[in-house]
Amino acid sequence: MNAFFNNTISSAVKQSILAKLQEAVEVNLGTAMTYTLFEYAKDNKEQFMENHQPVNSTIPISSIISVETPNTAPSSKKKEKKEQLSKAQKRKLADKTDHKGELPRGWNWVDVVKHLSKTGSKDDE
Repeated sequence: MNAFFNNTISSAVKQSILAKLQEAVEVNLGTAMTYTLFEYAKDNKEQFMENHQPVNSTIPISSIISVETPNTAPSSKKKEKKEQLSKAQKRKLADKTDHKGELPRGWNWVDVVKHLSKTGSKDDE
C-alpha cells in the first residue's frame, strides 16, 4: 500500500482497505487466499474508495525512488577459482553420476560376497 502510485490515497483510506482485507483473510483462513483476496479487492474497489479524497503530496520522485550508487571501493576478498577439470576427469565424473549430478543409489555399498572371497571369513580359519 505504500508504493509510489498509492501516494494520492490518504492514510485513513489505506487503513480502512487493510482492515477490510484483514476481515476477508480471517473469513478465508485455511484456504488458498491470494487469488481470493485479489478478486475481493477488485470486486469491492468502489466500496473501498467511497471516502477517498485525493491527497496532493509534494514529495519529489527522487526521494521515493531510491537510487543506489555502485560501491567503487575495491573488494578485499578475491574470488575463489573453480577447480578446472580435464576432459577425461569430466567424462569420468559424468559416467559415475546421473543426469542430476548425483551419485547413484548404492555407489558406496560393499559387495559382501566379493569382500569375503578376498579377505576370507572367520569360519575358514
